[in-house]
Amino acid sequence: MFNPAQLKGLADQWMQGLSEKGLPGQAFSEEMKMMAKAHFQQWLVQANLVTREEFDVQAELLNRTQERLTNLEQQLADLKAELEQKD
Repeated sequence: MFNPAQLKGLADQWMQGLSEKGLPGQAFSEEMKMMAKAHFQQWLVQANLVTREEFDVQAELLNRTQERLTNLEQQLADLKAELEQKD
C-alpha cells in the first residue's frame, strides 16, 4: 500500500496540475484546494492501490509458489507411480 508520504506527494502533484491548468474564468480558492486534495487522498486510500515495487515483489512470490507447487505435484505423481508398481 501507499504510505502517507506517497499519498501526500500524489495529492500535491495532482493539485499542482489542476492549479496550473486552472478553471475557465475562475481560480481555485485555498479551501477548494484543501477539500479537493483531501478527497483525492481519500480516494487513493479506498482504491486499495499498491506501488509497482510491491506488485513486482508479489508477482515474484507468486511465480516461486507456482514453481514449488508444480514440483510438489510432480513428486506426488512419482510417488503414486512407485506405489502402483509395488502393488
